[in-house]
Amino acid sequence: MRGLLRNNFYSMASNIRLSLIMAGFLSLVPLVLKESAAIPMILSIQIFLFVVNTGASLRVDETSKWNKFELTLPIRRRTIIGAKYVSFTLLILLGVMMSLLTLGFVYVAGFELDPKIVIYSYGFGLTLSITLVSLMYPIMLKIGTEKNELVVFFSGFAAIGMMLVLAALLAPVTGGMQLRHPLVGMISSCMATILFVISYFVSVHIHRKKEFK
Repeated sequence: MRGLLRNNFYSMASNIRLSLIMAGFLSLVPLVLKESAAIPMILSIQIFLFVVNTGASLRVDETSKWNKFELTLPIRRRTIIGAKYVSFTLLILLGVMMSLLTLGFVYVAGFELDPKIVIYSYGFGLTLSITLVSLMYPIMLKIGTEKNELVVFFSGFAAIGMMLVLAALLAPVTGGMQLRHPLVGMISSCMATILFVISYFVSVHIHRKKEFK
């Protein structure tokens, strides 16, 4: 498992470094602008920023024939897929850590933030990130990485669509259709997590049936 994880991160090392630079820059934006209105969106972007690298990693694996080489290793296909999903989880956690760094800067700078907005920001960022990888990986595993950008766009659109549907369903509880209500963000994150688990089993099934060329 460790070797597989190491390879997953090696294949997207340059993109992760770039994401770290961008996330670090975003952490300083509120301090420079002296404006708190952009902070919720910055938190969401930072959480989402790192999982975008998964598309690049999958493309590198396919181009280098690593997918085919993995099958020669003395490991089960379930372990190969498990390593991918652990990598996805670590990328999301890295985004969360960077967003917490931003909150630390904001706190030191003396900005006042509505806790409800912060909860929503994390809910939106986590929903977008988790749904993205949950849909993107099994789809690319099935059809290949040639349409990487289109799959990423579709997955992101699906995440936002899920939040809109939940906002509509929760309207009687939240006092109208309020997409930025904390309850919408929390339930969306829970739904995305369930989708993530389902995605793992779907990916295992696809990988077992797939013949890599």
